[in-house]
Amino acid sequence: MYPQLRQRDDILKMLDEMIETRKKILDTCSELSSDQLNDPVYPGTWSVLKNLAHLAWAERYMLAFMRTRPAAPARESLAPEPPLDLPALRTALDEAHAEAIAYLKANPESMLAEKCVYGRSLSDQTVGGVYFHLIEHEIGHRAFILHKLNKLQAAK
Repeated sequence: MYPQLRQRDDILKMLDEMIETRKKILDTCSELSSDQLNDPVYPGTWSVLKNLAHLAWAERYMLAFMRTRPAAPARESLAPEPPLDLPALRTALDEAHAEAIAYLKANPESMLAEKCVYGRSLSDQTVGGVYFHLIEHEIGHRAFILHKLNKLQAAK
Protein backbone atom coordinates (compact mmCIF):
# COMPACT_ATOMS: atom_id res chain seq x y z
CA MET A 1 0.00 0.00 0.00
CA TYR A 2 1.25 3.49 -0.86
CA PRO A 3 1.74 6.02 1.94
CA GLN A 4 -1.56 7.74 2.60
CA LEU A 5 -1.63 11.48 2.03
CA ARG A 6 -4.42 12.98 4.12
CA GLN A 7 -4.04 16.76 3.85
CA ARG A 8 -5.60 18.38 0.79
CA ASP A 9 -3.49 21.54 1.13
CA ASP A 10 -0.26 19.53 1.11
CA ILE A 11 -1.32 17.64 -2.01
CA LEU A 12 -2.35 20.88 -3.74
CA LYS A 13 1.08 22.39 -3.01
CA MET A 14 2.77 19.36 -4.55
CA LEU A 15 0.46 19.45 -7.57
CA ASP A 16 1.21 23.18 -8.03
CA GLU A 17 4.93 22.44 -7.97
CA MET A 18 4.35 19.85 -10.67
CA ILE A 19 2.77 22.57 -12.85
CA GLU A 20 5.84 24.81 -12.47
CA THR A 21 8.28 22.03 -13.34
CA ARG A 22 6.18 20.82 -16.27
CA LYS A 23 6.18 24.36 -17.68
CA LYS A 24 9.99 24.47 -17.53
CA ILE A 25 10.22 21.04 -19.16
CA LEU A 26 7.78 21.96 -21.93
CA ASP A 27 9.54 25.27 -22.56
CA THR A 28 12.83 23.39 -22.96
CA CYS A 29 11.14 20.87 -25.24
CA SER A 30 9.92 23.69 -27.50
CA GLU A 31 13.57 24.58 -28.19
CA LEU A 32 14.36 21.08 -29.51
CA SER A 33 13.64 19.46 -32.83
CA SER A 34 11.16 16.64 -33.31
CA ASP A 35 14.07 14.26 -33.92
CA GLN A 36 15.64 15.25 -30.60
CA LEU A 37 12.34 14.87 -28.72
CA ASN A 38 11.90 11.38 -30.19
CA ASP A 39 15.50 10.35 -29.48
CA PRO A 40 15.63 7.86 -26.59
CA VAL A 41 19.15 9.16 -25.73
CA TYR A 42 19.96 5.68 -24.39
CA PRO A 43 19.01 2.71 -26.59
CA GLY A 44 16.03 0.80 -25.26
CA THR A 45 14.66 3.69 -23.17
CA TRP A 46 11.77 6.03 -23.76
CA SER A 47 12.18 9.36 -25.52
CA VAL A 48 11.23 12.62 -23.83
CA LEU A 49 7.95 12.65 -25.78
CA LYS A 50 7.14 9.07 -24.77
CA ASN A 51 7.79 9.93 -21.10
CA LEU A 52 5.53 13.00 -21.33
CA ALA A 53 2.78 10.99 -23.03
CA HIS A 54 3.03 8.38 -20.31
CA LEU A 55 2.71 11.03 -17.58
CA ALA A 56 -0.42 12.51 -19.18
CA TRP A 57 -1.95 9.05 -19.58
CA ALA A 58 -0.97 7.90 -16.07
CA GLU A 59 -2.53 10.90 -14.36
CA ARG A 60 -5.87 10.16 -16.03
CA TYR A 61 -5.43 6.42 -15.35
CA MET A 62 -4.92 7.03 -11.63
CA LEU A 63 -7.82 9.45 -11.46
CA ALA A 64 -10.10 6.84 -13.05
CA PHE A 65 -9.49 4.50 -10.10
CA MET A 66 -10.23 7.28 -7.62
CA ARG A 67 -13.46 8.21 -9.38
CA THR A 68 -14.84 4.67 -9.49
CA ARG A 69 -13.82 3.69 -5.97
CA PRO A 70 -14.17 1.27 -4.39
CA ALA A 71 -14.51 -0.64 -7.69
CA ALA A 72 -12.06 -0.57 -10.58
CA PRO A 73 -12.91 1.42 -13.70
CA ALA A 74 -14.04 -0.48 -16.76
CA ARG A 75 -11.01 -1.15 -18.93
CA GLU A 76 -12.72 0.36 -21.99
CA SER A 77 -13.29 3.62 -20.09
CA LEU A 78 -9.56 4.23 -19.61
CA ALA A 79 -8.13 6.97 -21.81
CA PRO A 80 -5.57 6.04 -24.46
CA GLU A 81 -2.08 7.50 -24.34
CA PRO A 82 -1.95 10.83 -26.22
CA PRO A 83 -0.02 11.17 -29.49
CA LEU A 84 3.73 11.83 -29.41
CA ASP A 85 3.30 15.42 -30.53
CA LEU A 86 4.47 18.31 -28.32
CA PRO A 87 1.39 20.57 -28.71
CA ALA A 88 -0.95 17.61 -28.11
CA LEU A 89 1.09 16.53 -25.09
CA ARG A 90 1.08 20.03 -23.63
CA THR A 91 -2.74 20.01 -23.81
CA ALA A 92 -3.03 16.44 -22.50
CA LEU A 93 -0.76 17.18 -19.53
CA ASP A 94 -2.67 20.38 -18.69
CA GLU A 95 -6.08 18.72 -18.96
CA ALA A 96 -5.12 15.64 -16.93
CA HIS A 97 -3.58 17.78 -14.21
CA ALA A 98 -6.56 20.14 -14.10
CA GLU A 99 -8.84 17.11 -13.65
CA ALA A 100 -6.73 15.77 -10.77
CA ILE A 101 -6.79 19.15 -9.02
CA ALA A 102 -10.50 19.71 -9.64
CA TYR A 103 -11.34 16.26 -8.31
CA LEU A 104 -9.33 16.87 -5.16
CA LYS A 105 -11.01 20.24 -4.58
CA ALA A 106 -14.53 18.99 -5.37
CA ASN A 107 -14.53 16.29 -2.71
CA PRO A 108 -14.30 16.47 1.07
CA GLU A 109 -10.83 15.98 2.52
CA SER A 110 -12.11 12.80 4.20
CA MET A 111 -12.21 11.25 0.72
CA LEU A 112 -8.42 10.88 0.92
CA ALA A 113 -8.84 8.10 3.50
CA GLU A 114 -11.43 6.21 1.45
CA LYS A 115 -10.56 2.80 0.04
CA CYS A 116 -10.04 2.22 -3.63
CA VAL A 117 -8.33 -0.40 -5.70
CA TYR A 118 -5.55 0.55 -8.07
CA GLY A 119 -3.60 -0.81 -11.01
CA ARG A 120 -3.60 -4.03 -12.98
CA SER A 121 -3.40 -6.06 -9.78
CA LEU A 122 -6.25 -4.07 -8.20
CA SER A 123 -4.21 -3.60 -5.03
CA ASP A 124 -5.94 -2.13 -2.00
CA GLN A 125 -5.15 1.55 -1.67
CA THR A 126 -6.71 4.78 -0.46
CA VAL A 127 -7.45 7.84 -2.56
CA GLY A 128 -4.67 9.64 -0.68
CA GLY A 129 -2.35 6.75 -1.48
CA VAL A 130 -3.11 6.99 -5.18
CA TYR A 131 -2.46 10.76 -5.04
CA PHE A 132 0.87 9.90 -3.38
CA HIS A 133 1.64 7.53 -6.25
CA LEU A 134 0.64 10.15 -8.82
CA ILE A 135 3.15 12.59 -7.32
CA GLU A 136 6.03 10.14 -6.80
CA HIS A 137 5.47 8.68 -10.28
CA GLU A 138 5.80 12.15 -11.77
CA ILE A 139 8.99 12.82 -9.81
CA GLY A 140 10.56 9.58 -11.04
CA HIS A 141 9.83 10.26 -14.70
CA ARG A 142 10.83 13.90 -14.30
CA ALA A 143 14.34 12.80 -13.32
CA PHE A 144 14.68 10.86 -16.58
CA ILE A 145 13.15 13.66 -18.63
CA LEU A 146 15.40 16.37 -17.16
CA HIS A 147 18.50 14.22 -17.57
CA LYS A 148 17.64 13.48 -21.19
CA LEU A 149 16.85 17.13 -21.91
CA ASN A 150 20.28 18.10 -20.56
CA LYS A 151 21.93 15.50 -22.81
CA LEU A 152 19.92 16.64 -25.83
CA GLN A 153 20.68 20.32 -25.22
CA ALA A 154 24.39 19.59 -24.83
CA ALA A 155 24.35 17.76 -28.18
CA LYS A 156 22.87 20.76 -30.05
